[in-house]
Amino acid sequence: MCTALSIKSNENKWFFGRNMDLAYTFNQSGIIIPRNYQYQDKVTGNMVINKRAIIGMGTVIDNHPAIADAMNEAGLACAGLNFAGYAYFEETRVPDKINLAPYDFIQWVLSNYETVDEVKEAIKNIEFVNVPINDKTPVAMLHWMIADKTGKSIVVEKTKEKITVHDNPVGVMTNNPTFDWHLTNLNEYMHLTPNQPKATMWSNQELRPLGIGAGTLGIPGDFASVSRFVRIAYIRSQMPTIENDMQALTQFFHMLDYVKMVKGGVITEEGLEDSTLYSSCMDLEKGIYYYKTHDNSRINAIDMHKEQLEGKELKLFPYVSTQDINYQN
Repeated sequence: MCTALSIKSNENKWFFGRNMDLAYTFNQSGIIIPRNYQYQDKVTGNMVINKRAIIGMGTVIDNHPAIADAMNEAGLACAGLNFAGYAYFEETRVPDKINLAPYDFIQWVLSNYETVDEVKEAIKNIEFVNVPINDKTPVAMLHWMIADKTGKSIVVEKTKEKITVHDNPVGVMTNNPTFDWHLTNLNEYMHLTPNQPKATMWSNQELRPLGIGAGTLGIPGDFASVSRFVRIAYIRSQMPTIENDMQALTQFFHMLDYVKMVKGGVITEEGLEDSTLYSSCMDLEKGIYYYKTHDNSRINAIDMHKEQLEGKELKLFPYVSTQDINYQN
């Protein structure tokens, strides 16, 4: 599952983040990957040197960082979302291409580039290869949303046909089906409005809306990715003016709450309860990674610029999963 989002404050500052919807944890933690950190490319066997400092949420498997969502020190951000049933990755390396394992794509993007336009050009030269980190960790079926601090955003999808880069005019993303289908589907909901309908007459019967919010009648309320896309795209299109960073942060998390997964609402094929494991929000200008978790609704913050961004060691931050209550008496 999962939902990604970008919004802008009235000061023209951009924020990017996501809901991570999973039925299990993946040993995740806040993570900073400094410049000059080295890791092994599982496809080629070569050692790769990280060129730009990165902050986000991820895990480390056999000394190999796997990032779920992150930004770099230049304000470029990326998140990987589930794309099972549509994603397709090559079984062997493709000649004359930069061959990447899907779990390395976020780090490749954020290590090498600073803008969406740069990434769009570079993607012409890559291919995704189905090489796992180890024999216990299958390759996740993903597609990606990428955004920068100018507000530009794209979605990258690899299907059996090709790699497609979609411009993202609505600034949101969910899961299946393909992104272009989601954009077309929004035409079915052009009647939605935050305004109250006016009273009208049917024959001799006066009809009035039954309570506030009647202008949004018909908006899908289920947990499916198609429905979440409509809801988050609608609420983003009606977003009020945001005066400052704190208002942007508050609004961002409220918007993600609107499409979050609640335990008990969805049971997976394996019989597990799906839920929003965490929600993140990245200040692309200041380099601050904010997040809250399923078990702790307090917002936590990690500022990359308060850390050493040059070196050969990862820095991990404990994942806060115990509820923190402000007792007022």
